[in-house]
Amino acid sequence: MANSSALRAGTDWFLPEGAVQVGLGVYDGLSTLVAEKVDIDFLWLSSFCVSASLGRPDSGVLDASEMATLVRTVATTTHFPVVVDMDSGYGDALKVSLATRMIAQSGASAVCIEDNPLVKRSSLYQIDDRALASPEEHEERIRAARRGLVGGCRLIARTEALVAGLGVGEALDRANRYVDAGAEAVFVQATKPDDGQELLEFARKWARRTPVFIAPTRYPALGAEDYAAVGITHWIFANQAIRAAYRAMDATIRQVEKAKTGPAPQLDDQIASVREIASTLGARAVGS
Repeated sequence: MANSSALRAGTDWFLPEGAVQVGLGVYDGLSTLVAEKVDIDFLWLSSFCVSASLGRPDSGVLDASEMATLVRTVATTTHFPVVVDMDSGYGDALKVSLATRMIAQSGASAVCIEDNPLVKRSSLYQIDDRALASPEEHEERIRAARRGLVGGCRLIARTEALVAGLGVGEALDRANRYVDAGAEAVFVQATKPDDGQELLEFARKWARRTPVFIAPTRYPALGAEDYAAVGITHWIFANQAIRAAYRAMDATIRQVEKAKTGPAPQLDDQIASVREIASTLGARAVGS
């Protein structure tokens, strides 16, 4: 499928009016094709999911070339805009600029760079003494990323201040500084078990200065109306697809293991047919 994400970048999906835009986390070509079947607004390539698909923890071990390769796969498979999680930018200012250019040229509609140190740990991992890069260091990354942007790709600055327990005031200060440095939107992450109240407070006080992206995995009680009311514009279901795939694979593989000591497991009513997958891939298959 021809990629039209560059055509949509900077229009309705990035600067929406009214309804919150919903994004879905994908991690390879097949998950992208499954996402093509539903009515969403954009795709999200997260380091958590991509790292997991490669059998690695989300600990800053991806490099820009690996992510760019996957961006090309996804961008040429979908008509949705593709937003790419660039972790902390993959290095110093020169590397940030070059990585941004590489990923933008691969088909990204937007890139997101976070204020974690280069030796990062996922915001979803439990860490007692989480440290962030200084605001000055991240401002330098944002300016470097701007120099690398091409083809209408947009720039999102992510702050982990709420994850690090630094509070709403620090998150707002950092977000303002990042926008002043050249970011066109902010992504604020929150994982505190407070029913998302810090996240909502941030958005209310941000007062719609720019688009606001969130990926609130731990606040299932909040919905689109809650987010729209405080000015949040983009809501990402960042890792649900890979978590669903993992659960299904694990259950099936455990049944396959039983074939070593017993009858063949009867799995056909629990798994997709070959024909179903082939159809999604645009091919024909014989039998099931």
